Amino acid sequence: MKNVFGQGRVFRLGTRGSRLALAQSGEILRRLRARHPRLRFRRVIVKTFGDEFSRAALFQKNQVGVFTKAIEEKLLANEIDLAVHSLKDLPTELPRRLVIAACPRRLDPCDALVTRTGLTLDTLPAGALVGTSSPRRKRQIALLRPDVRVRDIRGNLDTRVRKVLREKTLDGVVVAKAGLWRIKKYLKYARRIPPDDFLPAVGQAALAVEVRRDDEAAWGLVRPLNHRDTERKVLAERALLRTLRGGCRVPVGVYSRIRDGRLDLRAAVFSNDTKGAVRGAVSGPSADPETLGRRLAQRLLKKGAGRFLR
Repeated sequence: MKNVFGQGRVFRLGTRGSRLALAQSGEILRRLRARHPRLRFRRVIVKTFGDEFSRAALFQKNQVGVFTKAIEEKLLANEIDLAVHSLKDLPTELPRRLVIAACPRRLDPCDALVTRTGLTLDTLPAGALVGTSSPRRKRQIALLRPDVRVRDIRGNLDTRVRKVLREKTLDGVVVAKAGLWRIKKYLKYARRIPPDDFLPAVGQAALAVEVRRDDEAAWGLVRPLNHRDTERKVLAERALLRTLRGGCRVPVGVYSRIRDGRLDLRAAVFSNDTKGAVRGAVSGPSADPETLGRRLAQRLLKKGAGRFLR
């Protein structure tokens, strides 16, 4: 029988070169090779704008796609065939010729606090110094623990954690729990922050495998990796963010859950410089996730969230 994925074709998978990105793309490669042992795959490391200018002022602005655009350009130029992204880094508006073919099963989307002695946000001492560059995390820390100091930090996951465990210039850092799990490091120092207290980012802990719309072979190869409930949750979350016209630097938190065919979505938009926040929730059939995401965004905007998004 003819190979439906193309006789002799080498499928090139594009990814960033950080430890976390390599772990994520390695996860996808292992699954593809297990399903298709006769096909050939090659990983292509792409240096992105965000990798080159991780300390630049662009992170103080709501500039999107800094970790994904260079990879998408390779995909559009036919220099790679698949792209693996952290979904939370991927803008909600994709180039017209590209599409997300699969979102594998999502890990726990919650954040975690990493300290040298396994403290929680509740048990941090007054005046503790915690590192994060995320406006969403900063505002929620300020609301939960106004006595804790927050410092901007940059760099990959290892760099951020090293400031706590090795350099000891910080008392803690807040990171995505899923990232620690994927690189299999630092988990004994981490304490999960429950979503009832601390809303995660849109798409956090989910992966996206992106392909060209007209590449039927790549689509057919990747689509079986898709996890339906994960896809529905992130479609709702991304529709919310798209309707709010927010990017990855806007302080928006969201948590989604599917039970008995219904999708529950909770979200908040935080002020960047005050204790202000607008919160809301919606529930409905999980088969129509984008409608639910748009509906919740519209409710938040009607309650005044727009003033925090400018």
